[in-house]
Amino acid sequence: MTASAPPPQHQAPPKWMATWLALLPPLYVISPLALLALPHLRKLPKSALYMLGFYAVSQQLPALFTPEPFLAGILAALRTLLVLGLIGVGVALGESRRLWPLILGIGAVLLTALGYSAMSGFDFLISRLAHPYMTPITLGLAGAFGLWLALFLPGKLLWRLPLGFGALVVLLLSGSRGPLAAALIGSAAGLLVIRGRRTAVAVALGAGLLLGGFYVGDRLGFSAVSRLGTADTTGRDIVWSDTLSIIQAYPSGGVGSYRLGQYLAPPGDSCTLFPDAEGAAQACPEWIAKLGSPWLIAHNVSLQQLAETGPLGLLGLFALLTAGMVAAWQNPKRSALAWAILAGLLVATINDNTLLVPSPFFAELFWVVLGMQLVYLRELNLASGLVGAGLALTLSLPIGGGVLRRTEAFDGSISFLNAPTRVKSAKDYMVHVQFSVPPGEYRVSLSTCSQSCQTIQTLKFNGAENNGPILTLRGDVLSRPKQRLELRLLSGGSSLALQPLGVKTWELETIVAEP
Repeated sequence: MTASAPPPQHQAPPKWMATWLALLPPLYVISPLALLALPHLRKLPKSALYMLGFYAVSQQLPALFTPEPFLAGILAALRTLLVLGLIGVGVALGESRRLWPLILGIGAVLLTALGYSAMSGFDFLISRLAHPYMTPITLGLAGAFGLWLALFLPGKLLWRLPLGFGALVVLLLSGSRGPLAAALIGSAAGLLVIRGRRTAVAVALGAGLLLGGFYVGDRLGFSAVSRLGTADTTGRDIVWSDTLSIIQAYPSGGVGSYRLGQYLAPPGDSCTLFPDAEGAAQACPEWIAKLGSPWLIAHNVSLQQLAETGPLGLLGLFALLTAGMVAAWQNPKRSALAWAILAGLLVATINDNTLLVPSPFFAELFWVVLGMQLVYLRELNLASGLVGAGLALTLSLPIGGGVLRRTEAFDGSISFLNAPTRVKSAKDYMVHVQFSVPPGEYRVSLSTCSQSCQTIQTLKFNGAENNGPILTLRGDVLSRPKQRLELRLLSGGSSLALQPLGVKTWELETIVAEP
């Protein structure tokens, strides 16, 4: 691609965008209003427009090879339009300093989380911070954004100090390791582009306070803070393994945008909304249940994209991300805040997916900031390709763990197994199993496999050389005449090593298949 002329001076963005930014974090359902910014894409250089065109095609073509081509095509178009609209918002805003309305929105989320947890009887020693409609991971990312705004937006200490302190408290008490890593990596990325010594000192002080808060919270026994120091991926290895099986079953076009959840959900799984502070969850309305659990994700950007849109969709996504990062480097006014948001949220996609839209505000802000950078895209060359390759390899670590990494030989066996091979109903299938394994912590999962695998239930247990505990795994199986069941023995702590310690498989026949 050839170099293009420098972008013109930024004009004042439409007035509605400031209100939209302020309301987006607490009221993220308004994110589709970004479609109003699609006309601003015309201000992008040709190199950026070509890249957006390739991205759109790469998301749309794979839909033709999915199990539901028509629905997949519509959903892919909707997601692509929303991404392009958010990029258009970024083009209209032009500069990261115009993100200042986020102070109000992020501040509202932080205050709501602290107030709601306090009124709900939050126990700092055993609980993670709660919110009426946000998960701990979302709260952790809100804390990361609050920290970045306090560190990198220009302004007075009168608002920067309370925002930074509140963000730090919420980040730690959320107990979310991905957002903590995002906060640290993002702050480091912002520090690399800072030219002022005072700001660099402020960033170093903020990182010191964050690490100091972790140390103090861990010493005081706050469980939410203590879990930040663990390396367990909290069962994501099972999700990654199931997603890999889906990719192998649908290698060309994937299963379609927003359709992965129905392949990851256990058979017969009932749709529920977010649990409240007491842990009770209400059933989903019928119109939400029909969506097929789109909120169940692969917890990795590469696996998600491969499973939904196949290799072409993955290539299109990483081409766009590479163009955005190269443009951020080519930007003569490199913004510490922009680099913090881009780098921090990209790191978070390794064990989550912070780029999927719509989201609880954070993915929207990523694409807005990426749009700010694409205005400065001049050319893509060999160095850009190396950037893209490095980005893809880094963000695809679970794929390497599933394909390349192998576990060592394991000395263990099944001492007892009661697993029916013929049933009359797909409801409430039950397996009893006992392992003879070296002492230690283990997990056992029961999965049903047809074209791909779906995990039915996972249990933890402590192993013993002789006659360990008899475990009962139960749940619905697929409502079809024949299927393969898998019993997987896994280590107690989940990691990037996706291969199980052992697998037992058998065929299950349903005598009278349910409709």
